[in-house]
Amino acid sequence: MSAAVPMRSRWRLLRRMGWHGIEHSDIRDGCLFIGYDLQVAGECYFNRQVLIDATATVTIGRHVQFGPRAMVITGTHEIGSARMRGGAPTSAPVAIGDGCWVGAGAIILPGVTVSPGCVIAAGAVVSRDTAPDGLYAGVPARRVKDLP
Repeated sequence: MSAAVPMRSRWRLLRRMGWHGIEHSDIRDGCLFIGYDLQVAGECYFNRQVLIDATATVTIGRHVQFGPRAMVITGTHEIGSARMRGGAPTSAPVAIGDGCWVGAGAIILPGVTVSPGCVIAAGAVVSRDTAPDGLYAGVPARRVKDLP
């Protein structure tokens, strides 16, 4: 959303769109929220150009931070025939637990649950559920370190 729109107006607009809990979060310029089913527990930080595709439910816990250009994607498609590989559209929910940090440019794919206390490294692509309190990096993301 544009910097010209006051934060309270942003929150009012997002609440009307069906977003819940967003008013207690810090949203930087250029964030893009698509869809109507985002649930934020509160006190989150969305850095510049974060993309949240909530065509299916996206649930974000408390104190979650997103680096610049991080993405949460719920929409996908089935693999089609050789004539057109992008088949019928589908979607799957995404959940991000309390206290997570999603690094710059990281992508969380449809159907994934990021457990509480995880760090997703910059540029990582999370295609499977994570276990709590771990650092996940790479493409596809894998656990590289246990966190206290």
